[in-house]
Amino acid sequence: MPTPQKSPDIEIYVQSTDTSAVQAWLGQRFPQKTPLAWRPAGKRQWRSKLDHDGHTIPVLVIEEASHGFISIWLDSPHTPWVDDKECAREVFVALGCPVRATAGSWHEGDDPDLWWEINQTGEHELHWPG
Repeated sequence: MPTPQKSPDIEIYVQSTDTSAVQAWLGQRFPQKTPLAWRPAGKRQWRSKLDHDGHTIPVLVIEEASHGFISIWLDSPHTPWVDDKECAREVFVALGCPVRATAGSWHEGDDPDLWWEINQTGEHELHWPG
């Protein structure tokens, strides 16, 4: 079986309004030598840098990226996950909140409204917004 190609970045959407819980999870998941420093990056946006396996991973957290959802974007291929779904599964277990990720890729011809969600009832595809 071929090894899955690693995603160049990770972007997920957590159905929550508790940005501090998301930031705390990132701090626990990526232990740092010093506590994470979150800098404002725009209205209701926060940036930081994570250390993982000798790589620096820029992270952006956006409150209310979509109604009721916090976006987490890790802009690096050096995350511990192969793709968005793998990360979403871990976040769901850690925070207990529904998590969404794009079902496809961002290539021409893909359905931009087709998403994948994990929640208390399992994993499924949905159209979002919809």
